[in-house]
Amino acid sequence: MNTAAFFTLALVLGLSIILFSTQASGQIQIHGLDHPGIKWAWPINTDNYTFLVNTTSNYDMKNVTFNKDAKTLTFLGNSSHTGNIVEIEIPKNLISGNFTIYQDGKQVFPIILKNANLTTVMLTFNDSGGVKTDIAGTTYLPEFSGIVPVIMAASFGMLFLTWKYRRI
Repeated sequence: MNTAAFFTLALVLGLSIILFSTQASGQIQIHGLDHPGIKWAWPINTDNYTFLVNTTSNYDMKNVTFNKDAKTLTFLGNSSHTGNIVEIEIPKNLISGNFTIYQDGKQVFPIILKNANLTTVMLTFNDSGGVKTDIAGTTYLPEFSGIVPVIMAASFGMLFLTWKYRRI
């Protein structure tokens, strides 16, 4: 057998062993994940805008609601197993700022990653059954946040010019 065929056979055999190991129950397990994730896209309609909040979790996500006055997203889910994880992507134009997160009324401190457009919240919980997750931000729909510094600079410029020409 030549070297290329040997390495190809070893690679295929190795990947097969790593990717598809069977559990005692006969289920296929991929990379040790007992309950693979399911992705949902939740449209949030508020003030004539629609934002997509994406969730990926290894349990059943039932509902997502938004309270614009409290700047809070509420997620309801149900799990038949322990070792649960969820990743939630929140558009920065919906809610942003400092986040406070509660699971079943208890404050939790998950991993929070932010970039220019999204905030990603990664949560875990080890109970089965229903779970309620509340994510509250400090800002809501900052549609004018980019223009505010320009308006402030123009206002100070006009104030300065008015003050300078009054002295002449």
